Amino acid sequence: MKKILLLIGLVFVSFGSFAQNGPRERMKAFKVAYITEQLSLSSKEAQQFWPIYNTHEETINRLKAQEKKMVKRLKATNDGPDGLTDKQAGDFLSNYLKAEEQKSIARQKLITDLQQILSNKKILRLIKAESDFNKRILEKIRERRNRN
Repeated sequence: MKKILLLIGLVFVSFGSFAQNGPRERMKAFKVAYITEQLSLSSKEAQQFWPIYNTHEETINRLKAQEKKMVKRLKATNDGPDGLTDKQAGDFLSNYLKAEEQKSIARQKLITDLQQILSNKKILRLIKAESDFNKRILEKIRERRNRN
């Protein structure tokens, strides 16, 4: 019964956010509902899970934004990678690898932190749910592009 009430509450919060926020917030609300459904979190688990997961998502989004800025700067050079000196290209690669390493460390921290509150099976379900959600989003994007 608690799970049903939690899911209904999340749905109402999600619909309420649709009217007020843009596509990113709607996407986040869909992701929250999808992950909650896939993991079958108890209310206690959900209270502990979401702060950890949201902090992880913020870290990953910040790192992705840094990578995006780096790639944008690379594209802004006259000839892309060919317009860089070898030292500049090496610096770019070094920064890129640092960002990738930080994402990996963040992912390891997420799993370690979640092991304190969730079973290993639920953590594996989370990994699968994230992958499935991303595939669904990509499919929706492809469908919209094909319609236009």
